Amino acid sequence: MLGISVKNFSIAFGETQILENVSFDVEAGEIVTILGPSGCGKSTILRAIASLQDNYKGEIYLNETCLINNSNECNKDIGYIFQDYALFPHLNVKENIEFALYRLNNIEKQRRVDKLLKQFDLTEHRHKQIHELSGGQQQRVSIARVVAYEPKVILLDEPFANLDTILRNKTKVWLKKIIKDLGLSAILVTHDQKEALSMSDKIAIINNKRIEQFGTPKELFEKPKSLYIANFLNRINELPNKLLEDLEIVISNENVGVISIDNIKVTNNINMIKASILDISFCGDYYELHVSLDDYDKKEIIVKTSCIDCLENNDKECFLDLDLKNIKIVRRESFNK
Repeated sequence: MLGISVKNFSIAFGETQILENVSFDVEAGEIVTILGPSGCGKSTILRAIASLQDNYKGEIYLNETCLINNSNECNKDIGYIFQDYALFPHLNVKENIEFALYRLNNIEKQRRVDKLLKQFDLTEHRHKQIHELSGGQQQRVSIARVVAYEPKVILLDEPFANLDTILRNKTKVWLKKIIKDLGLSAILVTHDQKEALSMSDKIAIINNKRIEQFGTPKELFEKPKSLYIANFLNRINELPNKLLEDLEIVISNENVGVISIDNIKVTNNINMIKASILDISFCGDYYELHVSLDDYDKKEIIVKTSCIDCLENNDKECFLDLDLKNIKIVRRESFNK
């Protein structure tokens, strides 16, 4: 069942056009992530869906029937989770969640609150003040308060930005399960590519005011339509045309060949592609080599490797092995230009 449908959404602030003709759908139980550089209008879309932003063109529907652009009747079906949690510091955990249930009688309110405290693993914290909680606990209270009034849609604006790496990973898994279990339509705004790939059913990447590509994480990662998409979702190297010719790969002038830094192997086979090593960086469980392709106008690229044994006798040069199946041909320029 269709949850949220955004049709030809456009908005400008003064004379500056922010977004043009942005369209996408979110099914019930589906997580759609909006990715893009800072200032591209990601959060503006969420604010418009939540009726916090007006003066836009286009239409936004909830469950195919409610035109949010002209009515506030559907606001109760939309939950908004802010980056800073937006909790009330003068209320304790239980009271923060209760705040969303003011229309219920006391018996029903307590039943709902007890269920949420248990579901969100907050029972033992019910009487604590907000400042007594960790960042992850505050995030759970924020989400519980939104889920309390049983919205059909949940909007997530950089929800993990204030969490450390370990807590962020745990919260992502937990929140994804909650969204799926409750069958919510969720829209996530983030600048973190890995977060988007791991959380999403579909991703919309914004470039030049429009959606450059929309699809599943696997589709976008494995079949990027442009150099911009390939660069945005992965760390890639753009390969010289002469190297592509030597590998018998034919491309047009409007396209470019790219390969992930993960898909180039370092070898001691002198029959492979020779490269001069400019720098070696230790990154924990792998190394990054900054190298120059000697036979291809000294084109500089990055190579990721877990082993540098082949460099023990000579730390000034190496040889690179490229598997043709890992080279992707993408459009050089954005489709939105």
